[in-house]
Amino acid sequence: MSVILSFSSCEQDNWISPIPYVLVDTTINLSNQQYLPLRIDGGYVEILGGYKGIIIYRENASTYRAFEKASPYRTDEACAYMYVDPSGLFLREGCANSVYDFKGNPSGGLSQYPLRQYQTYLEGNYLNIYNEGGL
Repeated sequence: MSVILSFSSCEQDNWISPIPYVLVDTTINLSNQQYLPLRIDGGYVEILGGYKGIIIYRENASTYRAFEKASPYRTDEACAYMYVDPSGLFLREGCANSVYDFKGNPSGGLSQYPLRQYQTYLEGNYLNIYNEGGL
């Protein structure tokens, strides 16, 4: 009988997000005019909620991603927020100018940490956005 043990010393595995936990449990009606950008792939909107706001991104007709706008790198500074780059191809952080893909992974800049992502659930024209305490 042999036992194989594997240990990983990845810094991200032990990382604790500096973004305070805030209950997120909201539903938006995708038929509303204000959410028109979410009717096309690559469209996005920003809504109130979470710690500093939420960016909702449409990957395709059945996949929506919701990201916390607070930066996982520098939460306590005024510039520490996420926004969609004017190109619409990626997310950017205001202070360190770190870049993230639309799966929430860092792809350039100083930050090594992923964005906080909220769960989404599509039910007809309604998109539910929540974290562990919601839905």
